[in-house]
Amino acid sequence: RILDSAGPTDWRAYTDLTTESTVVALLADGEPVAAASEGQIVAVVLDVTPFYAESGGQAADAGRLTGPDGTAEVIDVQRPIKGLVVHQVRVTGGQLTVGARLTAQVDARWRLGARQAHSGTHVLHAALRQVLGPTALQSGSYNRPGYLRLDFAWTGSLSPATRSEIEDVANQALRDDLPVTARIMPLARAREIGALALFGETYDEQVRVVEIGGAWSRELCGGTHVSRSSQIGVLALTGESSVGAGHRRVEAVVGLDGMRYLARERDLVTQLAAQLQSSREDLPARITALLDRARAAERRADQLARELAAQRARRLAADAVRVNGTRHVGVVAAGDDNPRQLAELIRAALPENEPGVVAVAAPADRVTRLVVATTAATPATLGAVHLVKTALDGRGGGTARLAQGGAPGRTPEEVLAIVGGAVRAG
Repeated sequence: RILDSAGPTDWRAYTDLTTESTVVALLADGEPVAAASEGQIVAVVLDVTPFYAESGGQAADAGRLTGPDGTAEVIDVQRPIKGLVVHQVRVTGGQLTVGARLTAQVDARWRLGARQAHSGTHVLHAALRQVLGPTALQSGSYNRPGYLRLDFAWTGSLSPATRSEIEDVANQALRDDLPVTARIMPLARAREIGALALFGETYDEQVRVVEIGGAWSRELCGGTHVSRSSQIGVLALTGESSVGAGHRRVEAVVGLDGMRYLARERDLVTQLAAQLQSSREDLPARITALLDRARAAERRADQLARELAAQRARRLAADAVRVNGTRHVGVVAAGDDNPRQLAELIRAALPENEPGVVAVAAPADRVTRLVVATTAATPATLGAVHLVKTALDGRGGGTARLAQGGAPGRTPEEVLAIVGGAVRAG
């Protein structure tokens, strides 16, 4: 209805940061209203706008609407139907009214960051194809001021050397100060000159082709861009991951955010070098040596823990109570014990050719956990799974030699007493 009555929005995101505009419609919760007051969040339609509406992976512009009777912060911009731009705003003072004249102003720093990020996405895409080959094609992207991510067709993770090469190619393109141009042309002509299009997207007969360095980067794109590649500043890769079979994702920061990221990396290296009393160049070898020592110490600690656990198990096995010819051990596990491991160690310390039942109980998350292990000579009537189910009211599972389970409502001591009673009953 708005499009029919007011006509299409005069959209000037490619050329202007500020326009003098008229409010042609206000909507609150999807319904037309005549005015919006301070604190309200409403949708605003202007006859003319400099704001970029979210599309093509690029986040919407931020900025302000300022009129004689009210001001508003622009928090989102969308294009719900072709030709119509809708601004979601928070009224910050006075009121907005239908028919009011006001100034629509894009946050210039926001737009610069958005242009750097979108152009950076194209540069990174071209660098990926230069290093990995022409099959490394974009399958999706997202960019906002200072940040970008790009999904592309590739089957394996990138090695550190490959990531560094891609980053070098991208930043060399920035240093080369390549021209960035945008042209409108027929879709058929764009395809003839090799402009890349996102697979699965539909395009009008007239398309916008953005080039960076001519044929080096040539893509169909409706986003905002810098005029020279050097204006991106710097591009720093921050991550690489899988986003599904046959697709990878790279993330990067550009411009001032890229500089801040590299500064944090520098400060971190400097801090580590100072703490480890090492030069920056020797830091990798120093860290590797420390990690090797830590792993060796961890192995020694694990070995010592196993030896201590085995000694404890032998002591508990030596104290086993004979019940009707069966050696029986019932113990409440300590907080750092592994109940199953302890039960198996105690069983291993018992004579294998004699009946033996080991029960280890431990409190865990409002339930009591029980592990029962038996020797090979133990009769079926004292099988581990039978004893566990008896003690836990049918809960638990396992085999005749080893079973475990958990149940609420009983203490470890009560569970062990039930197992002991079953052993005595034979």
